[in-house]
Amino acid sequence: MQRSAVIELNRRLIQHVLADTTDEAPGTLSAPASIFLDRERWLRERELFFLATPQVIGFAGQVAQPGSYLTVEVLNTPIVVTRADDGVLRAFINACAHRGARVADGCGNKKRLTCGFHGWSYALDGKLAGRPQDAAFDVADANCNLLELPVSDRAGLLVVGLRNNIDRQSVEHMLDDIAPAFAGFDFERMHTLETQRFEVAANWKLVVNLSHEGYHFATLHRTTLAPLMTGHSTFDEFGRHTRWAFPLRGIERLNDIDESEWPALPLAVMSHTIFPGTVIVVSHNDAQMIRVEPGASPDTSVIYYSGVCADPARFEESRESYRFGGDIFGREDLRAALECQQGLAAGRPCIIIGRNEPIVQFWHRSWNAALIDR
Repeated sequence: MQRSAVIELNRRLIQHVLADTTDEAPGTLSAPASIFLDRERWLRERELFFLATPQVIGFAGQVAQPGSYLTVEVLNTPIVVTRADDGVLRAFINACAHRGARVADGCGNKKRLTCGFHGWSYALDGKLAGRPQDAAFDVADANCNLLELPVSDRAGLLVVGLRNNIDRQSVEHMLDDIAPAFAGFDFERMHTLETQRFEVAANWKLVVNLSHEGYHFATLHRTTLAPLMTGHSTFDEFGRHTRWAFPLRGIERLNDIDESEWPALPLAVMSHTIFPGTVIVVSHNDAQMIRVEPGASPDTSVIYYSGVCADPARFEESRESYRFGGDIFGREDLRAALECQQGLAAGRPCIIIGRNEPIVQFWHRSWNAALIDR
């Protein structure tokens, strides 16, 4: 973020704290329960929003060095991202050309990716490097290499197309609108902490909306987050993406300091959502990514909660903070999503989204519009 943007965001948050207000929508919005229950809609969302849309899967710093790799799974699609010695970032389906087993797990540094089933190995550029009992097979051709996918690390985030026929320009420019908001966060220098995987019996949109309002802080997070931050918040749109910022307690004390001495980043937590629903949470030193995707049915979701840190010397401190947030997310937020799904399935006709929940409203309108456009 530019210095002027940091100061302006701090000003907005301080004003809300002092006035006990928050950014608001013009009115309330009602969303029918069917959007969380209907199988046909769920199938369309799965196809259009996830399989046919580039997905944010990690931070550029996780594969910044030559020889590094990162594996993820998106909608049951195994992916490996590499940076070979030539410095080029690449992504592949994480499946051996021989029988389809995975060639890598986790993350780290390697010269080759090797299948644990029969030992076929691949260079980090995806080309077959060796196979036991080579004489038992025909001469290796391009079909023996890993299947490449379009990938980008612009704005410091890893964006991948889940199909190799997705337009590479759409992957490259996915984050253009929100890229200025990520300046200064050092995503290119982030180091992996760990990733937790959650499953919950709730529609994916209910889970994404957990990261879109502070109205629930005082109740759901009364003893965990509420002592640290307030529900006053700002809302900004960046094309198809959003930023929700909420202040740390005591932010109003900045009024006693000259603005030239204010911190380099806002005294707040910033939650950015990338279409269709990947959430990037940024504080001063660390970042977390919450990837939410449809589960096996309209009323299930799979969530990957990943943490990274900018300073390896603070690794344990950063991991403790990451686990603190993950524990709250797993015990409190996901329980609320489950209860909401059960209530809607039991016959509640709709959900009511208040003026004090403008980002929740934005995303429901955006999801609806995207389905209509396609």
